[in-house]
Amino acid sequence: MIKAYAVHEPKGELSAFEYDPGLLGDNEVEIDVEHCGICHSDLNMIDNDWNITQYPIVPGHEVVGTISSIGDNVSHLNIGDYVGMGWHSGYCMTCNSCLSGDHNLCSSAQGTIVGRHGGFADKVRASAASVVRLPDSVDKESAHPPRRNYSLQSVDSI
Repeated sequence: MIKAYAVHEPKGELSAFEYDPGLLGDNEVEIDVEHCGICHSDLNMIDNDWNITQYPIVPGHEVVGTISSIGDNVSHLNIGDYVGMGWHSGYCMTCNSCLSGDHNLCSSAQGTIVGRHGGFADKVRASAASVVRLPDSVDKESAHPPRRNYSLQSVDSI
């Protein structure tokens, strides 16, 4: 079970929420969330400003943390890697943009908090292609977005 904070209705408040993410996909990773920023896009999704929100929603698409599990086909990331994840959490991996390395231009890109749960949680899952290993030289305390950090240290109390 993943412990998280979710909103259950437009303009609602975050409250404790647990969900079963199912089996980890062959091309996915699971990240132990250490920090997650809060962005205006999270607020737009919470309030359903774009009319695409599916409730309950676990916001959070500015994630940094450590990989705790990897799918069978993941070869460029390892358990224990310190990683970051942003607005996209998956790509088609078949279009010209993906095949040329321009994943951000994929017309089928999957939003981290659009139709799936985000990083206001103790763990989050994503396609390995959408996760970036952060260099060892990056200071973990400053890797997350500044001045709007939403640390989930209290998620263990859910």
